[in-house]
Amino acid sequence: MRPNERAEIDGQAATWIERMNRPLQDSATAAAFDRWIADDPRHVESYARMAALWQSEGLERALAASPSDLESRAPRVCASGELSYGPVSELPHSPGLASGNKRRFFGGLAAALVALALSVPLALGLLAPETRYATLRGQDRIVALADGTTIHLGGDSELTARITPWSRTVRIKRGEAYFDVAHERIRRFTVDTGSALISVLGTAFDVNVMDGGNREVRVYRGLVSVEMGSGEWRLPAGSGLAISGTHVRSLDGVDGQYPGWIDGWIDAQDTALARLVDQLNRTSGKPVVLGDRAMGDLRVTGRFRLEARTEVLDTLAAIYDLTWREEESRIILTRSESPSD
Repeated sequence: MRPNERAEIDGQAATWIERMNRPLQDSATAAAFDRWIADDPRHVESYARMAALWQSEGLERALAASPSDLESRAPRVCASGELSYGPVSELPHSPGLASGNKRRFFGGLAAALVALALSVPLALGLLAPETRYATLRGQDRIVALADGTTIHLGGDSELTARITPWSRTVRIKRGEAYFDVAHERIRRFTVDTGSALISVLGTAFDVNVMDGGNREVRVYRGLVSVEMGSGEWRLPAGSGLAISGTHVRSLDGVDGQYPGWIDGWIDAQDTALARLVDQLNRTSGKPVVLGDRAMGDLRVTGRFRLEARTEVLDTLAAIYDLTWREEESRIILTRSESPSD
């Protein structure tokens, strides 16, 4: 979608909101609306967002918060569907609206709606504040969002969530979280990991944001869309995706109803040692540090109990010819030295 295309669609949707809420309708207008709404799935989503703004009690507060800013950004919808920008006061008044109600408050309603939608930080801050959730190492937390979605947050993790009448958005800054998303027909649920955007309507999936910018997505129910750059992947239940920089690869072995870490286990299947160490470090205050960066690429297979750190380290040392030692503030995992002749 080109940058101005969403604004154009929102402008058309706002115009239809105003028209369809007039006291009198004719058959030609109704038929034109039916054609427009059926022409593109994005029209449905945009119309739903604009309808939510129309009905929101926070709309007047949002408009009143910065009227000069909104007026300067107000778009006008031309017959072609393109937008031009100018003050709200220059826009024609929409007839047929009852005086004294909130619709009269902002005269050029279509323009005001789109201006508000474009002023996303202002609108969201007043209509639905962003909420931060975080855990320390060794902690986990279950969060219930207003839409019915449940998030199980792993140790040393942080995210923010915002639920509006037209959107459900989470930004995960670090760590791991399992999402059991309440199904809705229109409001998509999106998770922004920084380098990839995950979108669903209702499903269960796990997102892991690791050190070094690596991300992993595993799907346990439903269908998940992952967008990164110009690429898009659709992941059904039982599949996953690993993202490292611009490199993307599929993940196999995704089974069960939720990830094993919720029960205190990690199932490693040709998993990088760096990822296993990352998981261990979320369960305890004393971090495990690799002796050299190249060790992180060692591939590990097995089932490990995350709370049994000593057992896990002993197992890794025995299988991969490693050694570990505990210091005051950390545990160092290194390669075993070859015996001298």
